[in-house]
Amino acid sequence: MRSLSLTSDPRGRYDFHVRAVAVFALLLSAAAAPAQTPQRTLVDEVVAVVDARSITLSELVAETRIHLVEHQGAQAAESDPDRALLAASLRRLIEERVILAEVDRLRLFDLDHAEVEGALARFRSRFSTAEAYDRFLARIEMTSEEVALVLARDLRVSRYLDNRLKLAAQVRDAELDEAIRASPGADRGRMRQQLAREKYERLLEGLLADLRRKADVRILDPLEGDGRSVAGSKVDGLPVAKAPGAQQAADAGAAEAR
Repeated sequence: MRSLSLTSDPRGRYDFHVRAVAVFALLLSAAAAPAQTPQRTLVDEVVAVVDARSITLSELVAETRIHLVEHQGAQAAESDPDRALLAASLRRLIEERVILAEVDRLRLFDLDHAEVEGALARFRSRFSTAEAYDRFLARIEMTSEEVALVLARDLRVSRYLDNRLKLAAQVRDAELDEAIRASPGADRGRMRQQLAREKYERLLEGLLADLRRKADVRILDPLEGDGRSVAGSKVDGLPVAKAPGAQQAADAGAAEAR
């Protein structure tokens, strides 16, 4: 009886060896080929951490666009902030988070629903139509409720700063008289406003420095910023920190003078 094994005849042995060599060659070529690296897509990036609360790049971009619309109008809704603007906005957001940590610790300036709704309504009014507002929300990938939270944080920070700094930033008559003597012919009202604004900004810088020493701040990606505080200044039209408070202090000083 003939055996059914592949080695029972020369032809079978030949076919077996051909197949074995082919399989070995295939394995060898696969091993020699470079491994296919799976494509990785960066979904988001943590750019800073303040007291264990992260700030992501997408969050930073969205909030930058919100503040641009707040201060420049709906025409800024389609703009793409560059890295320089994002760097300034990051410093602003870090300063806001540092202040909010103090506000939360002291349990100050909680807002009621009507105040938050009012802030959101004012923001929506910057857009000519509801459809334009909806397109903006889709662009920044946020809901109205999330935008309201951003606006509410701004309100709480503004109230805290006004409470801490507005009265202290008022200009005394003796300070004004000294400044007028140094700049003969200067308008007294404008000089009072300038001095109040400068005083407010100095107080703000000192307050931020003090609060930041208490906070745990880690900047993972400064976005090419130089890391300096820019409280009270503007970068490409975006108010950084709370410069409006300085103007309010100056206006209050001018009103007091009248």
